[in-house]
Amino acid sequence: VGVDAISGTLSRVPGDIVGSYAIEQNTLTAGTNYTLTYIDGSLTIGTAALEVTGDALSKVYGQVDPALSWQITSGALVGVDAISGALTRASGEDVGAYAIEQGTLTAGTNYTLTYIDGTLTIGTAAIEVTADDQSRIYGQVDPALSYTITGGALVGVDAISGALTRVAGEDVGAYAIEQGSLTAGTNYSLTFIDGTLTIGTAALEVSGDALSKIYGEVDPALGYTITGGALVGVDAISGVLARA
Repeated sequence: VGVDAISGTLSRVPGDIVGSYAIEQNTLTAGTNYTLTYIDGSLTIGTAALEVTGDALSKVYGQVDPALSWQITSGALVGVDAISGALTRASGEDVGAYAIEQGTLTAGTNYTLTYIDGTLTIGTAAIEVTADDQSRIYGQVDPALSYTITGGALVGVDAISGALTRVAGEDVGAYAIEQGSLTAGTNYSLTFIDGTLTIGTAALEVSGDALSKIYGEVDPALGYTITGGALVGVDAISGVLARA
């Protein structure tokens, strides 16, 4: 009435975590001329928005995973609050990209946590294979073409499959032994180093035939006999003998 005024202050139920707190009369009064009826209000504390993003990580096939980590990319923690729990990732060990997921990561009930997946990228493992040098004699069959791992290593039960090839040719000379279909699979970057198949000359012994004639006659035809080794396929001896 008139110049009367309400004085005093309100108070609220103490607390700072998310929830609803009554706003109470405390010292609020209109003075002794009034019977003041007070109806509590309510202070509602809502969750704070927090965005967390999984880090982009990588490893080489066969290695152990790096520690999964994250960054706060929006919002902030209050006071001594902390994020707890652990990230997880999509399962798989082959080369590829795998989502790093929220797992049990939480900032607690006072936060609305939005999580953005990170990525773990598994890259190919380097492996070096060198073809073994081989040799044979002209006319023989090729030895089995083989190789040695000269750099890196296979993981677990992984194996190299496929077969080596060589440059075609059967004459004496050096022929490159090439990768052919040799592979360690898609989890590896395979570097191949050629080997060499060397075909060496075959030993052949030829003996001139023992011949005779009468003095004054013409020489008989000079002939020979193969006395060691053998000719290969359709190979033939050419040329003519001569005598002293």
